[in-house]
Amino acid sequence: MSNGINASHGKTIAELVIPSKTWSLHPEKKPAFTAIDEAIDYFADSNEPLYIKVPFVDEDDDVLVHVNSSGEDVVFTISDLNHGGESRVDASHLKNLSSSVVALIEQCYDKKKSPETM
Repeated sequence: MSNGINASHGKTIAELVIPSKTWSLHPEKKPAFTAIDEAIDYFADSNEPLYIKVPFVDEDDDVLVHVNSSGEDVVFTISDLNHGGESRVDASHLKNLSSSVVALIEQCYDKKKSPETM
């Protein structure tokens, strides 16, 4: 499964991101999930990739982090011509989602922009 999200990975990500006051979790080209149950229902019918929207500190700008599954790994990708990058996290380490995504963003933006934390 290289283009979609494994339901188990999606559930864990939803449990971490949806309660956040700053980050949001989106299916592709759709509004953000507002409840964990809504996301879980979505994963039952779809394995499309997800997006985590992460705002920058003191800016009106944000970054979309593309999320998909590749075997037991969860792959986070920033597809930006100037600031692209990728990070893989074993599913057993998804509880460290925030630090993994923040590290990827900081790396891609050469620490010139600071992402909000969850």
